[in-house]
Amino acid sequence: MSLRAPTPKLCLKLVLSCTCLSAIPLFETMAATTPAHHAAPRTVQASTRHAGPTARKPTHARRNTGPLTASQGEDVQVSIHRDPFRNQQHVPDSATRLTGKDLQERNVRQMTDLIRVAPNLTVQPSNGSAGLNFALRGVGMADLTQNNLPSVMPYVDDVAMPISIMTSGIMFDMDNVTVNPGQSGLTHGQVTTGGEINFHTADPTRTFHAGITEDIASYGRNRVEGYLSGPIGKSLSYRISGQSLTGGGFQHNTQGKGFGNADLGALRGKLRWQIDDTTRLDIGGHWTSDQSDAPAGAIMTNSYGIPTNQNDIMATNWGLSQQFANAIGISASNQKPREDNLFWGANVRFTKDFSWGRLTTVSAYESLDEHELSDQTNTVGAYGNMYRNNQTNFFSQEVKLASNNVADRLQWAVGMYYNRGRTNSNFWYDMSDRYASTDNGLYFYKTAYGQNQQTFNQYAQVSYRLIKGLRLIGAISHESDDRQLLNLVGTTYSGAKATTSTVFGSSGALANQFSGRVGLEYQVTPHILTYVDFRRGFKPGGFSANMTSVPEQLKPFKPEQVLTYEGGFKTSFLNDKLRFNAAGFYYDYRDQQLLGSIVVPVYGVQGAYVNAPRSYIYGAEFNAQIRPFRGLTLTQNFGYQHGVYSQFQGVDRSATTAHYNQTGQWSAFYTNYNGVDMGLANLTLSGSAMYTWKVLRDYQMTFDVDYSYRGAQTQPQYIGLGGYYRAPAYFLVNSFLTFASPKQHWSVTVYGQNLADRRYWLSGGTQSTFYSVIPGNPRFVGAKLNFTY
Repeated sequence: MSLRAPTPKLCLKLVLSCTCLSAIPLFETMAATTPAHHAAPRTVQASTRHAGPTARKPTHARRNTGPLTASQGEDVQVSIHRDPFRNQQHVPDSATRLTGKDLQERNVRQMTDLIRVAPNLTVQPSNGSAGLNFALRGVGMADLTQNNLPSVMPYVDDVAMPISIMTSGIMFDMDNVTVNPGQSGLTHGQVTTGGEINFHTADPTRTFHAGITEDIASYGRNRVEGYLSGPIGKSLSYRISGQSLTGGGFQHNTQGKGFGNADLGALRGKLRWQIDDTTRLDIGGHWTSDQSDAPAGAIMTNSYGIPTNQNDIMATNWGLSQQFANAIGISASNQKPREDNLFWGANVRFTKDFSWGRLTTVSAYESLDEHELSDQTNTVGAYGNMYRNNQTNFFSQEVKLASNNVADRLQWAVGMYYNRGRTNSNFWYDMSDRYASTDNGLYFYKTAYGQNQQTFNQYAQVSYRLIKGLRLIGAISHESDDRQLLNLVGTTYSGAKATTSTVFGSSGALANQFSGRVGLEYQVTPHILTYVDFRRGFKPGGFSANMTSVPEQLKPFKPEQVLTYEGGFKTSFLNDKLRFNAAGFYYDYRDQQLLGSIVVPVYGVQGAYVNAPRSYIYGAEFNAQIRPFRGLTLTQNFGYQHGVYSQFQGVDRSATTAHYNQTGQWSAFYTNYNGVDMGLANLTLSGSAMYTWKVLRDYQMTFDVDYSYRGAQTQPQYIGLGGYYRAPAYFLVNSFLTFASPKQHWSVTVYGQNLADRRYWLSGGTQSTFYSVIPGNPRFVGAKLNFTY
């Protein structure tokens, strides 16, 4: 077994180069042929995914009842719809919606940046892995093994990404992002307990458009993005886009060697065929190669006497034993933790309008080839190095029928969703130095297994207008999830040879449950919407499939359920110059899945997924947008969440480890966590002030200052760590200044992120008795040049 050679990025460089070369003559042609008053149109895609019962304008508005035509869903002038999400003010939800322009202006360029703009959202890297853990309103799961369903599901163009690492490198050429809390799967996709994040990439256009952006920043970070979009014939159009990201490593080891550089390339292609006025076929594909340094952390505490990095969380270390390097087939001198991952996928979407409804089908295939070498303890010693070799693929198929007449009193949607996954995974853990003094002479351990999974979800939703402005919503879904852990084998190595191999066999987890929703919305006035909502969602169980030493570790953890009570309102006044939305929620949590601990003989305390029988979470959110006068926009987001375990007993890592240090024997000590705070980041705030003004006659300037605040996670979701801070509170300030031509043919931007150069960390984790944290970005200062046509 060996790490693969780096995948060439020649195709990506050719696409970006062609984009740039194609754009240059286009600017000249445009200057000669485009009338002075005609600016390039801004593309606003008319969404079809909300064609169900809740996707409508207020009852007083004039409605479009005709079928999808060739002109719908294409280019729309900014003067017609300045805000593509304006109609969402009449949808009873608490989602955070961001346009591609919002993402660019707030410098949301990677997944972890989303926590700066969405309330009560958590996106944290796993300890030493490029995989991410998502949580909304405190509902989330730290899936270190990447073989379980996430509580918050990411979707890219309506295709589910059940393994979060599959979303690496997607944040480019983005049309919009929607962060939607609460139980989902009632109108599309899979059922979840926490919510979903929908990423919608830019679509092909009916007129030719091109663009390229060069972004250079601190620590040698260089990001290049480009796209080409336009017609092929009368009914066929395309879009090709790409991204290259390198550099940006701000960490270092004790010898001063830099660490953390990115080396990522991505391509995306879309083809749209408007067959006739009511029929459309969309075909898409994507490819991403990630050769970046793996995430690394700073040691905060350990029981081995290893020096800690509390005074410099940008400092890290790494090391690899010769035996481990030989076993996984790499050079011992190449010890730097790194990614070697390849993701690709393809999807086909078919849409057909009838006089009575709309048929939509989405077929998709996603593939992951992951080779990740990480140092979980961030030391020069071999206390917990990991090599992950994971090949996973998913096939999904969805068929949906929905009413398409938004003026109907009765609106409906029914559909079926199927997802099948196949995994072949190997985990290698190097513990040479940890067990060097023991009699058994253990060096490292390998866990190998396969996993098959299939999910079948059927859903239906209806909405009925009782009286003018008052609408009743009901939904139900049934999901069957079948997971099988196959042929798990645990092998212990001494030196470079296998000394003990144990066949643990297979295990299964089957879940069949209903989810549902009952809601009531009332359009009090054309500018005020109120709603109440009750939902039940569930998430299937799974397996703790790493470092398996005893058969008990194969026992699956149970499904979890969440009962949600939510109420809120949406308002807009003064011709939409003032917008204020708010929501409050209460979650009744049953069998909450969380990363706890079990005690394994010889190996000691090991992480494992457990269920907390009862817990609850409550909180509130609001967002406001004010445009007091032309050119100035003020925004403010607020999120509050608080969670408590009401019935739960778990292994206390600190007490168990202390007993081992005294006696040399591993015995489990339990703590009653009834009434214990979950340790959620109680308060999340973000806001911005942006002003645009004309300079002379043909240019304009835009200045922005924005901030984000995140409260501390005090008692971590990793239960039993003795009160370590997993992520202290932090406050970040960012700013940018853009100089552009009025026609937006080009722009120059200078920006600063984390201007105060605050030292903070995104997440923390444990391996053995080491507690380490993953730092957030320090101050980045950069400039970008953008050309569009």
